[in-house]
Amino acid sequence: MFVPKTFPQKLDHQDHTLSPEFSLLVWNIHKENQEIAFQEKFRELLVKRPCDFVLFQELKYKKAHPYHFENYSYALASNIETSQHIFGVFTAAKVAFEKINSSLTTEKEMGGMATHKSLLITQHRLSNGERLNLVNLHAINFVSLKSFTLELEKIKNVLLCYEGAMIIGGDFNNWSTKRVKVLEAFQTDLSLEKANIDAYHHIKHVFSKPLDHIFYRGVTLLKAEAIDTKSVSDHNPIYARFTVSS
Repeated sequence: MFVPKTFPQKLDHQDHTLSPEFSLLVWNIHKENQEIAFQEKFRELLVKRPCDFVLFQELKYKKAHPYHFENYSYALASNIETSQHIFGVFTAAKVAFEKINSSLTTEKEMGGMATHKSLLITQHRLSNGERLNLVNLHAINFVSLKSFTLELEKIKNVLLCYEGAMIIGGDFNNWSTKRVKVLEAFQTDLSLEKANIDAYHHIKHVFSKPLDHIFYRGVTLLKAEAIDTKSVSDHNPIYARFTVSS
């Protein structure tokens, strides 16, 4: 594996706009998107809970067979690339992408023996004319608390440059009390609210700490819920609905 040079995109909805009420799904899919069981479960989810935005972490993309994500535009921020596959965080939308920015953590996991983690920031126009900054984040994991803090601080400093409405979703790997405190400071410094999630017990926990979260500002959360997907991934998705003031 090597540092990625390929960042796939498919932008088919550049003339589509967002409704005042919109929905979003956040899910660490553990590279399972090529599996039939996952695909069937995901189709079932979309029938029951239609989504304007989908934020995946750990998507697996075959170079020989570009990912066909039906009815969505998308961007993939790669963190691993091999001769046959690309992996990373993936944001799909049924509306126009105005800007797409991606980055990698400075450090690699496991003392430099493993991989970087990727971050994807996309911008979309809300129904009131303002811009939504949508952030898909998979936080670095197998590093010291100091490195975890520094990497989250770097992300925060990037996001401080983005004004207006913001939604951040992903796997934050905040599995210790000290990591939780670092994440709480990140939330405060960016003036974010944390989504209260129904069926909270379905969120993946490590050492009794939930890893998957949605943070937001400048929009109103109507509902958020974690969904039991019967183990097609090692995480369960979070589905959320938002509305925008006119």
